[in-house]
Amino acid sequence: MSRGKTENLFFTSEYALLKDRWQHTGDRQTLAQIVELSPPFGDVEIGKAIADALRDKYPDEKAKNYAMWREIDRVYGWLTNDEGKSAVAAYNSIIDIYFSDAENRTVADVRKQHMRWVKKAGQSF
Repeated sequence: MSRGKTENLFFTSEYALLKDRWQHTGDRQTLAQIVELSPPFGDVEIGKAIADALRDKYPDEKAKNYAMWREIDRVYGWLTNDEGKSAVAAYNSIIDIYFSDAENRTVADVRKQHMRWVKKAGQSF
């Protein structure tokens, strides 16, 4: 495969990954990466300026939170399906792993947030 085709495949797959992440999270950091990767009208300077402006705005944690809840969903599935734990026991384990420093995290709170993430991610339980 020629170098041009390899670079194009890399660009297409990275762009698709970033676009999918941005559609799920709506975070500015991911949008800034998209603009840098594919600047408007091919103008790299404008793409860089837009990306800097997006990053300068209030930083958000949406992509980080999305990744954390995706991981929690996988751990929950492993605990309930493979390990045979009940939902309550699985959520207690998740609280111990992910929220040990948090104040007063309850099973109900974590379950509610997990179900919100599942609904937003378009998964079915």
